[in-house]
Amino acid sequence: MGKRFRRGRRVRLWYYGAGMTLILAAFAWRYPLAGHSRQLADIGTLSGYSTAAFAGYVGGMTGLFALYLVAWRASLALPRGRAAVAVFAGGAAMVVAMGAMYPVSAIDLLIYAVRSRLFTAYGVDPIAVTPNSYPGDPLLRFASAEWADDVSPYGPLWNLIAAPATWLAGDRIGVALVAFKVLAGVSVVLGAWLIYRIVAVDRPKRAATGALLYLWNPLVLWEGVGNGHNDVVLVVPVLLALLAWKRRRDRWVIPLLVVAALIKYVTVLLVPIAAVALWRRGGPAVRKAELLASSLGLSLAAVLIGLAPFYDLAAIGRSVGRQGDIFLTSPAAVVLDLLGRQGDPDGVRGAVKVLGVAILAACMLRQMGRVWQVPERLPQAGFEVMFVYVLAASWVFRSWYLIWLVALAAVLVGSWPVVRTMAWAAGAMAGYALFIWGWHWWRVDFPTIQRAAVGLMFGPVLVITCARFVPLCVRRWRAGFSRL
Repeated sequence: MGKRFRRGRRVRLWYYGAGMTLILAAFAWRYPLAGHSRQLADIGTLSGYSTAAFAGYVGGMTGLFALYLVAWRASLALPRGRAAVAVFAGGAAMVVAMGAMYPVSAIDLLIYAVRSRLFTAYGVDPIAVTPNSYPGDPLLRFASAEWADDVSPYGPLWNLIAAPATWLAGDRIGVALVAFKVLAGVSVVLGAWLIYRIVAVDRPKRAATGALLYLWNPLVLWEGVGNGHNDVVLVVPVLLALLAWKRRRDRWVIPLLVVAALIKYVTVLLVPIAAVALWRRGGPAVRKAELLASSLGLSLAAVLIGLAPFYDLAAIGRSVGRQGDIFLTSPAAVVLDLLGRQGDPDGVRGAVKVLGVAILAACMLRQMGRVWQVPERLPQAGFEVMFVYVLAASWVFRSWYLIWLVALAAVLVGSWPVVRTMAWAAGAMAGYALFIWGWHWWRVDFPTIQRAAVGLMFGPVLVITCARFVPLCVRRWRAGFSRL
């Protein structure tokens, strides 16, 4: 009976993967990259904002998340090796399907190509020079009027990672998009393999489940491969750092996190937490000194390579400052919109920033304290810090930011981080239906649609998080009060 039950679970896991692949392939067939690579569009314009397309999106996403959920549960009952075959085979098919889809809900993939071409065609720094500085470039129109006068918000290492795509493509935007799609697809599969290796260190029976939680996640597939966001590239060095941590290759942990920060600055938040955990696990003073020296040396090497060939720290500072002034589709943006109408938007902006940074700082201090007590909590501490950052201290929210959390939750495998991340991912993907079709049909101003969308995107995760944390805090308060 037990063998028959496990065989049924294994077969069902293949069916679930096939079902998800068919849904993703239907999206790719409806919105193909081939034939649309030379135009700026989104899922709304490509579908004519039709009711059928709206139903297709909502129904498709509902099906994807439902299959993802039951696949997660099925994988828990299977032996590691047999589950792994289904997970990686099914995941590879899903990646291929999304690789064929036009980036229908974000044009970042096209902007990557435009900015990278500044480096490969003109030898200038995309962090310091805007695309419209070269008005005659044939790819300029793909930056859109909105972003043509913006410098790159990404770390300097991204310039080097993106360069092969546009060096190979020249002025052929289609070739560049395919190259970036390949980079994204390989990064997603590599990320899943790293998660598999990390979880296998101390929970081998859950290794395939960890890989599935990332590789089959609908948001990761849609945003990471379908829209080609470089967050899936960012995740790779973060996961390498966690693998180094698990395998006690301590000298590589901080340098790998520095590499990640050189792609996107946000991962610098993980460095002090990792430093505390490494110090506590470092052993005798001599070994700690060796660890400090090697970590600093390797980190410096990463910085020198990442900053090449421009080494323009001032441009990086200006880019970071410019991004810090944008408030969009986040709780902070809604607060600014509601309170800023009272007559002092700059004051409200400053207060919101101070509050968000204070919440993040408190979380970081708490997590640093927890890893000081138990260094093995480093992965959990990293998840919580990034969770709070996206929730409270990121003035701009984009659904692809959740790729970071999905990867970290997959490493933890435990149901609580996974459920929170699933709820947030589902809400974020539902936000597209409101922003694209709802806004077109509703015909209201942006602040109104932003308030509704933020409620939809953040509501599920806030409800689930409060349902767990509030009773826990009350119990701890009562326990502390009873001891007085």
